[in-house]
Amino acid sequence: MFTVGVLCARVRVEEKELLAALAEAGVVPTPLAPAAVPMPLASVPGGSLNHGLTDGAPVDLVVDRCHDRTVAAAMLRVSRAQGIGTIDAGLAATADRLTVVGALAAAGIPLPPTYLAFGEAAATIALAEFGFPSTIMPLAYDSDQIVLPDIDTAEAVLEHRAMLGGTAAALALVQRGVAPAASHWTIIVVGGKAVAATIAEGAVCPAAAITLAESVANLLAAGLVGIEVAAIAGSFVAWDIVPIPEYRHARPLADATVAFAVARLVLERSRTSAGATPPLLQKTAPPLTGAHDGSDAVRPQREVRDGVVLVG
Repeated sequence: MFTVGVLCARVRVEEKELLAALAEAGVVPTPLAPAAVPMPLASVPGGSLNHGLTDGAPVDLVVDRCHDRTVAAAMLRVSRAQGIGTIDAGLAATADRLTVVGALAAAGIPLPPTYLAFGEAAATIALAEFGFPSTIMPLAYDSDQIVLPDIDTAEAVLEHRAMLGGTAAALALVQRGVAPAASHWTIIVVGGKAVAATIAEGAVCPAAAITLAESVANLLAAGLVGIEVAAIAGSFVAWDIVPIPEYRHARPLADATVAFAVARLVLERSRTSAGATPPLLQKTAPPLTGAHDGSDAVRPQREVRDGVVLVG
């Protein structure tokens, strides 16, 4: 029986939906909390990731839902090294914003103007050029973006970061502008396809934004990732990456919820050489209702399960 571990510190709404979708798909799901026991790496007879996480129960694949990115990066590296497959944010699952932005820039992905600041003085110079508002992007993905609306806020934030001490606190990306609320979407991509987006009731998600999100996810080799796309001055840019996207309020863009799409991807990874099609892959979600609105936008759909509106 194919067993899937969902790496998470606790089971929240998103993880409950995912575990239920995996069980419905016919695989064995199990939550994997960061282990309280040491994980064997070398010269330990019978040692493996499974020994550390599940008391010896075999895990065939790990789905990353761990918000602590330091823990997650270590777990995923060990998983891959021991031949256990992973569904995660690809490069963004184990690297920081600097590495990811560098890869996206090298590939020609449209990005907002960005500087790497090595400290308070460098950040001040970048902000003087960009003006306000601008945004500080800490290198670690488990640190939130910091919007700087004016010089007073910038000075307070930069001084606080300097007081934290250490190179990690000093280093940051400085991006020009802020992501506008009315034209800023987090698009969730599963297996290279956009399946949901965080958009307001009745709003639309432009097709160009979806295409950009899918391009970024594929470049990162991500199985499950959120891509923040913003429209700035008439152009779409990849604003940020969300390695662990929240999807309880995300609106489906196609034929599946996020949990359903991840379960389908798991089944595609676990398909046997016999060629039998797992039951979930034969199942479709309710028909789309106004999902497409012209050639440049996609509308969300409503999903109702057991009489309860899950999205919409």
